[in-house]
Amino acid sequence: MKNKKLKFLKMDIINHPLFKEEISFSLVASQKILNDEHDDMTNLYGSIWTNNITTLIGRNASGKTLTMKLIMGMLDLLLHQRSIEQTHLKEALIGIKPITFKTYFYGSDHFLYLDELTVAPETGQENRWVISSEKILEKKFLKSHTRKSIFDFSKSTVFMDRNQLDPLQSSLLAPDDSFIRTLINQKQYETQRIQDTLLYTNTNFPFFRTREDQIPSAILRYLDPTIEYLFIEQKEDSKSFYRLKFKNSSEEITDSNFATIEYYLSSGTVKGITLYQYVLNALRSGGIIFIDELENHFNLSIVHTFLEYFMDPIINQNHATLIFSTHYADLINDLNRGDQIFVARRDTGKISIDRYSEIADRQDINRAEVFMSNYLGGTAPDYDTYIELRNQTIDLTKPKDKNMGIADGK
Repeated sequence: MKNKKLKFLKMDIINHPLFKEEISFSLVASQKILNDEHDDMTNLYGSIWTNNITTLIGRNASGKTLTMKLIMGMLDLLLHQRSIEQTHLKEALIGIKPITFKTYFYGSDHFLYLDELTVAPETGQENRWVISSEKILEKKFLKSHTRKSIFDFSKSTVFMDRNQLDPLQSSLLAPDDSFIRTLINQKQYETQRIQDTLLYTNTNFPFFRTREDQIPSAILRYLDPTIEYLFIEQKEDSKSFYRLKFKNSSEEITDSNFATIEYYLSSGTVKGITLYQYVLNALRSGGIIFIDELENHFNLSIVHTFLEYFMDPIINQNHATLIFSTHYADLINDLNRGDQIFVARRDTGKISIDRYSEIADRQDINRAEVFMSNYLGGTAPDYDTYIELRNQTIDLTKPKDKNMGIADGK
């Protein structure tokens, strides 16, 4: 089979000190699929489908970004052959006890894989983590498999076990590198590209390269109809040179420092240009793009545009996946399925990640209202904290002297 692909299905994270004992994040659809409801889904094999778009929603400090860093970091480690220090795991791993990741993959030659990997703090090295154990299990993917049985590896075969390597093999493997590359190379799998946009969550600078070094006019007109063109030229010294021109103006704004150009552009325009490039890369390659706080700096209609690209089979022909976080409850009403939504909550200091379809007893009512009403618990500030804040605000805004006031024109 040519161009065999390895696709991410699910990840379990066990014993991270900031989370409940075990959390799961899955792209595999868990709800019933109707014949006319799968434009934003990918059929793997038989009755198994994955969602092309999935969101993490939660209030501030609920663990959304940390969850994304753990998932993205582990996928970078496994699929991009990077070490722990080269991924978001470096920032996301904390504590003194081992943390286990169970990552499930689908091979397009109809095999299923489980990479069970445990990391632990390195003895005598502060803030450095190493892989203490790793085992890869495999089994044949059958049409008779159900959404639950594909994750049951009790009768699987061991493909590799880190603890069973001979001394020579062990000596060639760095302590913070995964050996899943052996599986990928041996089976000649093409892996999904992971598009990491977390750097741009609160920072705006352009990342856009085309053969002509010109930002496509359509995205410019969509984000800001007053722009005529924006060129990004690469000089011999690898530095960028920017040329910006607005319609109805004869002046061309040029500079090698993007801060000058940014002065004339809105933060939403700059971020939109950058994210559009990453979205294109994901759509072309069939990869996975992670976007933290998708609504940040954007008009809601622009957010809907990015979502629609992954929900439209004419555009998303390579079955790319968008994973995004948001505070904005109304966005979850735009998704077709409850199993596309993971709710992040922090209860008694521990973070939980739960599928909306599994914790909401009614799937037919407005999801945004369910979220904002705090019906699920932990999704909105409770009434007592609201009253406490209101009373404190009243106290802090009282005049220092009760006799002071505005009178007699003063």
